[in-house]
Amino acid sequence: MPFPKTFDAYVPSDGKEFFKLAKFVPNYVPLAELQAVALDDAHHASFALAEKITPPATFAHCSRVYFFGLAMLYNGFPSESPGVPQITLEELVRRWYHCAMLHDLGLTKNEEALRHPANAMSFELHGGFMAYEHLHSVDPTLNPVQVGDIVQGIIVHTSTFHSGKSSAVAMLLKMCTGFDGLGYDAFGPGSLSFLQNRKTVQEIEQAFPRGAFGEEALDIVATEMARKPDCLMSHGMLEFIPRIAALKFIVPPDEVCE
Repeated sequence: MPFPKTFDAYVPSDGKEFFKLAKFVPNYVPLAELQAVALDDAHHASFALAEKITPPATFAHCSRVYFFGLAMLYNGFPSESPGVPQITLEELVRRWYHCAMLHDLGLTKNEEALRHPANAMSFELHGGFMAYEHLHSVDPTLNPVQVGDIVQGIIVHTSTFHSGKSSAVAMLLKMCTGFDGLGYDAFGPGSLSFLQNRKTVQEIEQAFPRGAFGEEALDIVATEMARKPDCLMSHGMLEFIPRIAALKFIVPPDEVCE
């Protein structure tokens, strides 16, 4: 089954409304097929920056998020909804890779990144500013709308909205970071069982192991809260951090997945 050619460029920000619109069916798609999606030189530059600045296990998290997003596009992300502007697969992937790989730049202990003037802000803003500068540097062909979509997705990915619209890129980031952090039981036992195929998830986790992601999350959040008590994540995300830290895998590596 091929990817759809276009997707809704804007979707409901409220999760319940979004899932009413989506038609997710967790069909198996091999990781190798997702890895075959073409990337360009600017994408490789974003990979290199994320690898340099983002803590190792968090960098692996970014890779998992990217591939979970592709799997969502493959398996039912809203497409061709009446009256909704469409974005092509190629354009969405172009933006999505940057957004997924750069979304945690602000969760850094890299000395160069910590010297950036935006370091005094919440990590989403700090990372967003660094991503903005990076994208203009490595890909001058990206226009303000494209860069703005990527950066705004990074900035709002830990925020919850119950009205209005989100871009496809922003919603992918919100959904996939949540799924990678909380798994199938995010909102109750099996509440997201429809979202991702277990064998696909298992392959992604094996290729990009969780490692010390839980420990990194606890350490980074403690640092963020100590330095910036008014940070964005203090407004609702903190309750999920112990669950994120405790998750060792979404699908057990020894599970036989059909």
